[in-house]
Amino acid sequence: MDTALAILNGFLPLGYLAALLAYLGVFAERPALERVATPMTWGVVLIHAGYLMLETLAYRHVPVANTWESLSFIAFSIALVYLVLEWRQEERSTGVFVLAVALLLQTLSTAFVTHTQEVPEILRSPMFAVHVTTALLGYVALTVSAIYGVMYLLQYRQLKQQHVGVLFQRLPNLETLSRLNIGALGLGWIALTVAILGGMVWATTLQLAGELEGSFVTDPKFLLTVGLWVLYGLCLGGRYLLRWANRTLATVSIVGFALMLASSLMVTLVLPSFHDFA
Repeated sequence: MDTALAILNGFLPLGYLAALLAYLGVFAERPALERVATPMTWGVVLIHAGYLMLETLAYRHVPVANTWESLSFIAFSIALVYLVLEWRQEERSTGVFVLAVALLLQTLSTAFVTHTQEVPEILRSPMFAVHVTTALLGYVALTVSAIYGVMYLLQYRQLKQQHVGVLFQRLPNLETLSRLNIGALGLGWIALTVAILGGMVWATTLQLAGELEGSFVTDPKFLLTVGLWVLYGLCLGGRYLLRWANRTLATVSIVGFALMLASSLMVTLVLPSFHDFA
């Protein structure tokens, strides 16, 4: 199994590079590459899913126990979220930008990843698997939403300045970018909802069993995550109930991403949290 994992680990950056080049062809309007971009990327994502499952079986825990393992799962999530959005919106011209991020993260993971079976027993819990994978998937989708938010504002600015460059011609129109932005935001909010609920059930179970000290409701990570969940929930409410302008939604998705990044760094570097399982 170690040999198979090593082969797949080495293949993944090459697979994402090939997918990125295919989507570069889509962006440049090359018909030959347009036909293969989506099937090729689905193939890479399915192989990546197989790699993650093999890791789980080989090391008996979801492969997010350290930074480099997590980067591979995040790369997988980015590509999967993009493909779901592409399927829903039937828009492929933005794939080159999103897959560039997936390629970078997977390359870093492949270069530096280490595995071990010696992890805290709590990381082998099925509830941990549900909680952490949905949380990461949610954060990834919200990050993709911010990427589309940036694209929207760039397009909006070019349109206001009446400057029609190559970027303006190649990127989708404002309405499509807004749908991609809110679609990714919705996926992220749903995944974050599952992660929060799953984490609350898991933490309560651990507390009742005497395996967790303190209360999760005062944990900084939990409170900051709920705050982000409320912010993005308000954004969805503003979209569907209050008919907020698309530019407002794009701006909120970028602000939300900045807050998400700042809060994650704050918890990691400053605030104590039971989310540190080391």
